[in-house]
Formats: sequence, C-alpha cells, structure tokens
Amino acid sequence: MNNPPFRRSLREPALGLAIVFCLALRLVLNLRYGLSYDPNVIWWQMLDTDLLRHAPLQALYLMHMQPPLLNALYAVALALPDSLTSVFLQALFVGASLVMAAILYGFLRRVGYGSLMAGAAAALFASLPDVLLYENIYFYSQLEAVLVLCATLFAARYLEEGRLGGFVCLASTLAALGLLRSLFHLGWVVVVLGAIWLLAGRRHGRDWRALLVGIAGIAVVASVYFKNLKEFGIFAASSWEGATLVNMLTPSLPGDNQKFADVAQDLEARVRRGEFSRSMVPALQTPDVWHGWVALARDCDTGSEKRPPLCRIERANGELNFNHIAMLGYSRDLGRDAPHLLRLYPRLYLHHVASSVMTFLGTPAWEYRQMGAKIGGYVDFWNELLLYRPGRLVGGKTSARSWWDSATNRLASSSPVLMVVVLFGLVTAFGRGGLDAWNYWRGRQATADWVFPALVLALFFVVPNLLNGVETQRIRYSVEPVLNLAAFAGVATFRRRAR
Repeated sequence: MNNPPFRRSLREPALGLAIVFCLALRLVLNLRYGLSYDPNVIWWQMLDTDLLRHAPLQALYLMHMQPPLLNALYAVALALPDSLTSVFLQALFVGASLVMAAILYGFLRRVGYGSLMAGAAAALFASLPDVLLYENIYFYSQLEAVLVLCATLFAARYLEEGRLGGFVCLASTLAALGLLRSLFHLGWVVVVLGAIWLLAGRRHGRDWRALLVGIAGIAVVASVYFKNLKEFGIFAASSWEGATLVNMLTPSLPGDNQKFADVAQDLEARVRRGEFSRSMVPALQTPDVWHGWVALARDCDTGSEKRPPLCRIERANGELNFNHIAMLGYSRDLGRDAPHLLRLYPRLYLHHVASSVMTFLGTPAWEYRQMGAKIGGYVDFWNELLLYRPGRLVGGKTSARSWWDSATNRLASSSPVLMVVVLFGLVTAFGRGGLDAWNYWRGRQATADWVFPALVLALFFVVPNLLNGVETQRIRYSVEPVLNLAAFAGVATFRRRAR
C-alpha cells in the first residue's frame, strides 16, 4: 500500500470535495425542504432551561439523573445572545459531522482505499439520514459519535508513536465521554486507559507521565460519582439504573400485554401481597415504568425541599423533571426489586434482550425519531436502499403470541442490508482488535488500530442490549462511524487476499 500518512491524507483534494458535497447537501435540504436545527429541548436528560440560564452551577451540581456535560454545554449556549444560541449549537453539531467524515477518510486511506473511494465513502456516511437527524437536535448522540471516533484516532496514534500528547488527547476524550453519558462507566474508562497504557509500554517503554495523565482523567470522571455519593448516597453517574433495569424485567414494553399476560397478572398479584417495594405499585399503574415516580413526588410549593432542580415536578416547558428527588428513591427501590423479578420471569427478560439485539442489528438509527415531515422522501430512498420495511409481518401474524412469531416478525421488519453491515463490522472489529493486541504485544507489528474500536463496540453491544431494550438503534448511532469503518476495513482485507 502506498497510502499517505494520516495527517497528509487530510490535505488531499478528494476530502475537500467530500466536505463541499456534504455542505451543499445540507444547504439544499435546508432551503428546499426546511431541514434545520430544532431548538426544542424535550429530552428527559435535560434540566430546566430557566435554571440552566439563571443558576447553572447549582443546577449542574444537583443533577443526579445524568453526568453534567450535556447540560453544561447547553448552559454555555444559553449564556450567548439569544440570536446566537441555536447558531452556535448547529455549527457545533454540523462541524462534528464534518470531523467524523474527515477522520473516516483518513482511516480509509490508511487501510488501503484510494482517495476517490475514501472520499465517496466519507461523503456517503455524512449524508445518511441519521447523521442529518442527530446534527439537527440537541442530544448527546452526535457528540458521542464524534468523541468515540476521535478516541479511536488518538488511541491508534498513541500506540503507534508513543507520544505523550496522544495519550493526553485520548484521556481527555474519554473523560469527556464519561462526563457526557453514564454508559461510559468509570470502570470502563479505567480499563481502556489502563489497557492502552500497558500495550504502548510494551513497545515504547513505560511512560509514567502518561500514567499520571490517565489517573487525572479517571479522577475527573470519578468526581461525578463521589459527588453523587456525598449528595445522594449513590456511587453512580446516573440515578436511573434501577428504573432502566426493571423496564427490561417487567411486561412494560410495546406488545408485552398480549405476549406476557400471565406474567402481568402474576406480578400484580405479588405486588398486592407485598413481595416488592412500594415503588413497584406506581410503576405498574403508569403507562411505563419511567413515570411511576410522579406518584411519589411533591412539588416545591408543597414540600419542604426548596432546591428547584430537585423539587419541581415539571420543567418550565411543561416536560417532567426526571431529576426530581423522588426519582432517586424510586429507582433505588426498583433496583432492589430487580433480582427477584429476574428469578421469577427469566423468559420475559430473555425475550426483551433478544428483541433489543434485533433492534440493534437491523433497525436504522433514524427510526428513533421520524423525519417524514421534512425529508420523508429522502428517508424513504434510504429505506428502500437498505430493504427496510418497518412493521412488516410474516403470514399476517400481528399478535405474535409465541416467541417464534415474535422473532420472525422482528426479522422480517429488519433491514437485511444493515444487519449484514453491522454484523460484519462487529466481527471485523473484534477479530482485528484481538489480533492487533496480540501481535502488538508480541512485537510483530507497530500499529494496533483496532484495540479501542473492539473495546468500545463491546461496551455498546453488551450493556444497552442487557439493560435498555427500547432504543438500541438510537444508541448504536454513537458507534456507527466505527462500525462502518470496520466494515470497510474488512472489505479491504478480503480484496487484498483475493489478489
């Protein structure tokens, strides 16, 4: 291969053309179809906008539902003049898409693709409906995606060159991810930084300065855990863990009432007999587990707690405040109920896990939020390209009362093209990650590009599918750049071996 070094590849004309194409596409979709940044912040993960504007430090300190970075960045945007808030955020998110395209281009050149093919692939990725979706809403998915890809680059550069600056960038990126989302658990950050440092030390010698940098990055993430331990009695970055798990362990997902009617009846009877915590009562009385805490909450006007981030049931925009103090006890109770639920209803849990895996493998990330009102035709084109038929059934069996009916329906309504790409990307990343780590450790090669991708893909494939079960197509978006890169790398490997 006569591919240029990574830095030099970023100056190639093909990448410039790809970026021009991406910007032109966005301009056309904006002027012709009205696709633009949505300033509404409706997500449960967000604090009250009024509090972020007028008392950001108190609001961020008293936040227990999520790590603080997403809300902190929004507080920074709110501090700007009103006319610049949306402009700043949209520029940041569009810039993230272009950075991802550029890094993908550099890696594709690195694994053997020509400049034109690499430019076309980078432009193709940045034109996907899900990229357009997440760059036009204020949510952590776009920020995660670019930080994960940056961490992939920094880890590869540090393992190859052994320079302190590379490890500083990697540690800073992982700290940012840990402060952005609880999925990037403190333990995972420790494992990744430790593994990369140990591997690099095998080739370049132990760099104790890098170890101190890693400890500093870990300490930044750990500060959220210790703050929550001091203020709320939980050593975690999020107070939602119990509710998240019980959502997987009870018949609360769409279609469960039909498929698991016996489980629902048995659970209600056991709750009446007092086998579970008091929080399980409102959990079963609301449409889903997530809203049960409201029945246990008191508003600031009636309760003794006068700290608005913790005692307002609703935010100023009318959305529920999932950072309410009642959520802490509610989720903690449900977390204690979870082992008993798992012992009673393992089949229900396994069904939810299997359904989650199917969603992760075969559902496009743009399905998480419909975009038909503005670029429906564009989305339809991509659905046709991926052979995606949402809601498609086998033999018209809408009830899906057996696990077989449910499985076949889920398979029929999945995208076979996407499923092949995701599976191929996972197999490539895990296989090459293991080989890279072994060969690098034994001194047989000077690079180990796939160690970090294997670690981050393992995190995203295992944890959400075991704990979430509803939004794994949205969660997958954060690693889709890495998945696509792995799939392209796998194709390049087959091409070389076929010659």
